Amino acid sequence: MCRLPGRVLILGLGNPLRGDDGIGRRVVESLWQRGLPEGVEALAGGTLGLDLLNLLEGPQCAILVDAADMGLEPGQFARFTPDEAQLIGAADRVSLHQVGLAEVLTLARALGRPLPQIVVFGVQPQSMEWGEGLNIEVEAALPLLVEAVLREAVSAANDAVNGERTMPAKILIVEDNPDMALALRMPLEAHGYQVFHASSGQEGLEKVKEAEPDLIILDVMMETATAGFQVSLQLRSSDPESEYAAYSHIPILILTAIHTTTSLRFGPDEAYLPVDDFVEKPIDPDVLLKKVRALVKNKRE
Repeated sequence: MCRLPGRVLILGLGNPLRGDDGIGRRVVESLWQRGLPEGVEALAGGTLGLDLLNLLEGPQCAILVDAADMGLEPGQFARFTPDEAQLIGAADRVSLHQVGLAEVLTLARALGRPLPQIVVFGVQPQSMEWGEGLNIEVEAALPLLVEAVLREAVSAANDAVNGERTMPAKILIVEDNPDMALALRMPLEAHGYQVFHASSGQEGLEKVKEAEPDLIILDVMMETATAGFQVSLQLRSSDPESEYAAYSHIPILILTAIHTTTSLRFGPDEAYLPVDDFVEKPIDPDVLLKKVRALVKNKRE
């Protein structure tokens, strides 16, 4: 099929006769009902396998929605690029089909086939047993997922018209509680942010070098009671020879329950706690997004 230059393709993958594997088609059907913006096309691709290569020829940006075993809770979803999937070691889990996205992209590169910019929305299934319909947890995630996919498509379409692609801001969450990390990740990804996660202070320092984020959301009490404080001190070291000197400009938002679980009291301080903001857990998603937008804007300006 011949496609117009600059077209954005949303492709819902999966078999609707195998439970949660039908999430890609359901997203596309929801978008068809709502109506698509100019320059955006949505297709239900089923389990295409290597035939996916043909559909990826032509559009400037392709947004793929598929069930993916990422070790999350059923219904939770993550936004990533194929390169990011490689970075987190999840390339072989992007698709649950016999021939996954990793194999398709490898073949395309080997054949010298041109590829568009690709963004993947992976959705954690609960069950892939034969039968129509999504499980309750996956069904409940559908509205938020559709909004996230549509927002991505509109942004890509606008950038195609303007001849440029604005890279989404990258957020690194350093948090040892997986439930809290996911609660932070969901609204951020739904609003177009590119999210990375580290589960300890040391891993967080390593991820800063790998991802070079635009913002760090940092817990305090992790492998030690003050691990987050130590991370902020290393990142904001005044030593020009520090291995983290190149990352000292990255905003840091401390998000912690230390005030409610201990008698300690802290706040941003240039000497002992060099961070940009300090917030108590739990945080309302709207408040989180407001703070993230402000900190990212200040960093990019």
